[in-house]
Amino acid sequence: MRLQDKAMLTTVFQALGPERVERGLAAVGHTWRDCFLAFALHDGPGMFARDLQKRWRKEYYVGTLIGVSVQMVQAVVRAWDQEETAFRALAAEWLELNRTVETPARAVDIAVS
Repeated sequence: MRLQDKAMLTTVFQALGPERVERGLAAVGHTWRDCFLAFALHDGPGMFARDLQKRWRKEYYVGTLIGVSVQMVQAVVRAWDQEETAFRALAAEWLELNRTVETPARAVDIAVS
């Protein structure tokens, strides 16, 4: 995978956030019904495909939804379809570095509230 592609993918991961990237990695297919972006943007297979039925420029619609360029969406689609193993490895690495760490509430914070 080229360095430029990795940069675009990590930008998309950042726009999606850790929760949606992790959800997207549950995908197993390569159609708008069951791909990474379909799972990242909706909770189950097929749900996103229904939203896209009305859209003839799917990549533009997805880019607008997550706030990235169509070129970045195309990079995700291409990497998912052609280099899924490398894509998954990059996403896992990104998740490891960007997981939200929940800190337990301290007793002092609770008492003050």
